[in-house]
Amino acid sequence: MGMGKSHFIPMPRHEVKERLFAEPTIAPLIEEGLESVCTMLEALDHHSSLSVLERLKVLYSAMDPDAERKLDLTEVDSFISAFEEVLVDGNWEDVTDEEFQLALDGESLFPISMDVRLDEFVTMKLYKLGHDEMTENLPNALDNLLGRPGKEVKFDMYNRVIQVIRFQESEWFVEQGMKKHDPGKMGAGLHLRLFKNVPVEDLEVIFPNTTPNMRLLDKAKISLPLVVGLVMLFQQYLLPVIVGGPTVDLSQALLIALAGALGSYAMKAYMTYRKTKENYMAAVAKDLYFKGQANNQAVLNMVIDLAEEQEVKESLLCYTFLLAEADVGHTLASLDARIEAWLAEQDVHADFEIRDAVGDLAEMRLVELTDDVRNDDGSWNIDAPLGRAAVPIKESLARLDDIWDGLYNFEH
Repeated sequence: MGMGKSHFIPMPRHEVKERLFAEPTIAPLIEEGLESVCTMLEALDHHSSLSVLERLKVLYSAMDPDAERKLDLTEVDSFISAFEEVLVDGNWEDVTDEEFQLALDGESLFPISMDVRLDEFVTMKLYKLGHDEMTENLPNALDNLLGRPGKEVKFDMYNRVIQVIRFQESEWFVEQGMKKHDPGKMGAGLHLRLFKNVPVEDLEVIFPNTTPNMRLLDKAKISLPLVVGLVMLFQQYLLPVIVGGPTVDLSQALLIALAGALGSYAMKAYMTYRKTKENYMAAVAKDLYFKGQANNQAVLNMVIDLAEEQEVKESLLCYTFLLAEADVGHTLASLDARIEAWLAEQDVHADFEIRDAVGDLAEMRLVELTDDVRNDDGSWNIDAPLGRAAVPIKESLARLDDIWDGLYNFEH
């Protein structure tokens, strides 16, 4: 399935800086102090992020499954609301019901399908960050037997996925006759999970309460020996009796032998099923081990860090191109296209958030916009000329320094 561009810029911040500062038209700005502007932007964003992180930690502490205290889930909705505000700032998006259903109905990359018991959750939310197309060699059972690499398969994947789940209480599992599925104390609290490089059609694999189901082909391979054995026994011993052919001696010894043969076929089929299921589940467990990035409170740290990265990259790109190409006469639309084109040259295909970037710079007074750029209702006029909107580096540093000095203003 084709996917549109996302706002996420996957290139690390240090790499964006290195490549940007190496541009011939931008390199002269380094001597004027562009790197210092970047350092101040990083410091201010980091300071702002710390207060947001602390607020999230306080809200989450009462429902954190890893906390050494009695859990209190009364403020779950308040936490999720605050958490989603941070996710929006970091360019995360909801995984829609339609996308999730497509994942459940689609053809999995694993040779096994997983049924998710969704009714076991009081709360279940999925969020995605960025997407890409991957190519991998996926061997089947015959490929593994012959030592071949397998067929090359292209598939869409999410760069990051966050899962938020809260299980039903133990009483619910008892009432539903599903006590064996009750996670008990391990399922208490609000669980946060962060995964990387998750195939779009394998979202169900990241759930903790799945029931594995083998594909029809695998079931056929397992049951085939049993069916063949039954047919052979039927043809050799029972069919002659039915059609009135030669008398068959169905002695006690022969019946025991027949029962033994059937039992042997059945046992072989069962053991093959067990082995196949174990191999598939081991493959899933191995995949999750390398895809899992963080659990519970650690997810908050990574989300804030990723959001901070995005904010700095957007501000730096916007300020730098406005400053370096002041004579171009950029509008919001043309500046957006210019930055996206530069990112594409770096093999990064993103939908740059020009409004957010310019808005953040304007709030820090690093750009000075004409009245034509913002409409009376607060919306943006993307075709209005920006002119020489970027404040020169020396003045920008002074303004950033004033912001930093004003963070704490204690009286002696």
